Amino acid sequence: MKKVKKRSGKRGLPPGSFIQVTDVDNPNTALRVFTFDKENWSEKNLKTLGECPVVDPAKTTWLDIDGLNTDEVLQAVGKQFDLHPLLLEDVLNTEHRPKVEEYPDTLFIVAKMLTLSKDNDNVEVEQICFVLRQGLVISFQERPGDILDPVRDRIRQNTGRVRRAGSDYLVYALLDVIVDNYFVIVENLGDRIEKLERKVMLRPGNEDLFTMQELRSQLISIGRYVTPTRELAGRLHALQSDVIDNSTRKYINDLQDHAVYIAETIGTFREMLTNLENSFHAMSNLRSGQVIKLLTITSTIFIPLTFIVGIYGMNFDHMPWLHSPFGFYGLMLFMLAISLGMLSWFRSKRWL
Repeated sequence: MKKVKKRSGKRGLPPGSFIQVTDVDNPNTALRVFTFDKENWSEKNLKTLGECPVVDPAKTTWLDIDGLNTDEVLQAVGKQFDLHPLLLEDVLNTEHRPKVEEYPDTLFIVAKMLTLSKDNDNVEVEQICFVLRQGLVISFQERPGDILDPVRDRIRQNTGRVRRAGSDYLVYALLDVIVDNYFVIVENLGDRIEKLERKVMLRPGNEDLFTMQELRSQLISIGRYVTPTRELAGRLHALQSDVIDNSTRKYINDLQDHAVYIAETIGTFREMLTNLENSFHAMSNLRSGQVIKLLTITSTIFIPLTFIVGIYGMNFDHMPWLHSPFGFYGLMLFMLAISLGMLSWFRSKRWL
């Protein structure tokens, strides 16, 4: 179960105050910068922000920041690039919904990276923020390690159009990798639902109900991020901002289509889980009915047999077949004939 993070610590503080709402235990903040155009590129790990090169409008500079536990670094970034205090406050607050906000000559984007745990049973959520300007992208991550390496490899190897396009296309490429990873998670959940469906139809167990509740909880959690991501892509496409080129908008529209598809798939899976839960209860009731029917038929067959045995258990000297050498075997055959007759009658009524 996801822990509820407390935000009451900023009560009464002025807007823009640095209050960290995160449980990240990484003590360090890693800085890396990419500078590239269609001809050249460079990559450098920074020890201090002062080593960051001056932003060249003719190139694209990507300042990649991993780890949010060092307020001094965040304040230095805000001072060097003249970032709004409310923007920096939102970077530290890792409980934001995906969104896009417009500042003068700047777009601020909050997204959620979803990854599968090592056992593929849980979905881990990490917030990533982007600051987009002409020729500059700054990314803020909660902790090191992400799913953005394909974009970094495209920059290094000059594949795709990320080196030939501007900073707006770089942000699109990063968001596209994040959304594409949603497909991996949704497909994994779909496979688990299909396996569970086959199991429920063959032999449902009580543990299946807990699995359904867990899957539904994960779908609800993912839906909380996919739906606003769809809205984020739609707003990016509609924004009349100078930092987004018209040639990039068609790619952003494709990003929105992907988010819509994922949201619809999540809705379909939730309906499948609802139907599967109904099937589970129906199969459980059917099995219970079969067990009750079997017990009822068995009890019904033994009622006359018990009656006969009870009569012959009375202490009387004069009873039919009581002193006959074949009385026991005759009575057993008689009781067997009654049982077979009742079974035949039940079968003729289609109760068996």
